[in-house]
Amino acid sequence: MAYRAGTIRPRQLTWVDRSGASLGTIGDQDATIAAPRVAPDGHRVAFSRVAQNNRDIWLQDGGRTVRMTFDASLEAYPTWSPDGTRIAYLSARSGAGDLFEKRTNGAGTEERLVTSNSIKFPSSWSPDGRFLLYFTVDLKNRADIWVLPITGDRKPFLFLQTPFTDVWGQFSPDGRWVAYQSDESGRDEVYVRPFVPPGDVIATGMATGGQWQISTDGGLHPVWRADGKELYYINLSSEMMAAPIKSTGGVFAPGVPVRLFKSNVAYGGVDDATGRQYDVAADGRFLINAELEAGTTPPITLIQNWNPDPKKPQP
Repeated sequence: MAYRAGTIRPRQLTWVDRSGASLGTIGDQDATIAAPRVAPDGHRVAFSRVAQNNRDIWLQDGGRTVRMTFDASLEAYPTWSPDGTRIAYLSARSGAGDLFEKRTNGAGTEERLVTSNSIKFPSSWSPDGRFLLYFTVDLKNRADIWVLPITGDRKPFLFLQTPFTDVWGQFSPDGRWVAYQSDESGRDEVYVRPFVPPGDVIATGMATGGQWQISTDGGLHPVWRADGKELYYINLSSEMMAAPIKSTGGVFAPGVPVRLFKSNVAYGGVDDATGRQYDVAADGRFLINAELEAGTTPPITLIQNWNPDPKKPQP
């Protein structure tokens, strides 16, 4: 029997420009960093990491790295409120995973937002602060996208329920559209649908149905440009893609996606379970959870005359 010991590749939060050129790094190298999210102010970054065998939410503010959650269970997938004062996240303290929120200044206590028997992943806060997008995964591995009203009765309602895996919804900067990832074609692609909250007045000419496919050759983990004129995503070759978007008077028109750069993002950027490993600041910089070289490759170990059950004679 031959085997090679596994290696953990270190990661480094790295700013890059539109061509993929490095603009600097944030914090220290850490092989456990996941799901970085840039604050609306463009300076702070939230992410999850493992310390003392427990995954929590942390904040990087300049040269300071501050732990934000302290429960003994897993906390992950931070999502900023549009004013930067709160972060929503998944916590497994009460079972599979509920949604919580906490103020970023540390004041007050954590607040449970949604509880149910399904695991829930927060993905996007509406620009007006009224709604939180999240998706649920049930025991049959089906995933549906839900909306949580932040005010009022806070009763969640479905945004998208299909026989497919629909995940990682993202509000557009004007709040009219939701980009998301679905495998309805047999592979992951990026799509956009209109968002009209129940009871809201529909803008003149605003589409109330319909669906537009954005990626053309596979795509995951969409993010909007700050002005809504582009939609970014990772293709199946771990390349950062940009699709031009025209949206005028409720009419939506996507353009042909173009390749920007090889992302070098953690997990290749194509692992659904780990979520999005990059973000885009309002000024257009990309923050990449970049995988670094692991160093020397461990040797192959060969075991001869291997007999896992000594009671059975070897052939």
